[in-house]
Amino acid sequence: MQTASFKLVEAEMDFVSKSTLTKSFHQRLPGSRTRLLCNQQISIFEEYLETGNLASYCYQLEVSSPITIRFEICSPQTHLLYHLAGRASIHYSQPQVNAEFIFRPQHGAFFYAPETIIALKFEPGKYHIQGFTLPLDLLHIGGITGFEYLSSLIAAHKGKLAQYRVSLDFAAMEQTRRIFSELTEELNKKPLIPKSIILHTIQDLLLLSKNKLLKAAGLLSHQDLLVEQARELISKRIAETEEMTWIKDIADSLHIQEDQLNRYHMQRYGETLLQHRNRELLKKAKHLLCQDLRVHLVSDLCGFGQISSFSRFFKSESGLSPKKFQYQMRPAKDSN
Repeated sequence: MQTASFKLVEAEMDFVSKSTLTKSFHQRLPGSRTRLLCNQQISIFEEYLETGNLASYCYQLEVSSPITIRFEICSPQTHLLYHLAGRASIHYSQPQVNAEFIFRPQHGAFFYAPETIIALKFEPGKYHIQGFTLPLDLLHIGGITGFEYLSSLIAAHKGKLAQYRVSLDFAAMEQTRRIFSELTEELNKKPLIPKSIILHTIQDLLLLSKNKLLKAAGLLSHQDLLVEQARELISKRIAETEEMTWIKDIADSLHIQEDQLNRYHMQRYGETLLQHRNRELLKKAKHLLCQDLRVHLVSDLCGFGQISSFSRFFKSESGLSPKKFQYQMRPAKDSN
């Protein structure tokens, strides 16, 4: 049987025998929300999601007196963890090495943990902890690329079995809260979330953590960070939706004026974001046309309200009409 990545093992109160705290994650249904305990001293809810080797977990707590909850890490792994709600800091520690990390409200951490026990100490109040377990073989998971920095982090610390390593304490961004909000909406719609939605959500969070690490290391300026996030958002929305992607919507999601974002992009790439969007949109249109779909269907899938608008766009970007492009892409008939 597969070993759970981690599980709650004990707390500084006599409630383990009266609850399901020792029930391991792999025994629960993906997307399930479980009330682990509710009494006069503490209420704690857990929500767990999984796709392949990637796991998402959420804890919502309300405590009336200081309490420490311990987790058993069953295998070496990396985590992306956010402290999204609550006024007090959480004390994050590993008892074996007497090390402690102060986890501030509205902040996140990206860290490596070996097989060990970790502890979270909560002061009285309400908390919302959101985390993602990232496997050591992350770079080999299909569909997730561009995160080579993880390999150096893992290589540097996976041999230190007596310690964990916190890489960065960074402010939880508006984009992060938006992603969690979207994921919550999907949870409310259906009990089991499609695998692709979870994977894309975790990819978004990995991108945010990567950019934060690069920025902290001085390798990425604030302007560059916004530009790269804008390009990622454009590519994802074109690939994953059937609606037109507007630059203003991209700028709004990044909390920046459209003209300012365009100026940053022009300085870095020598072209406007609209030119970048049109190129990505043309790639999608060509891919669909090569599948011999009807032009009006391709127009709808690319977010154009009218086929005439799509035809003008395609010809201005490629020099060919959609039908002529399809004709040229068809294999030549054997004259024999």
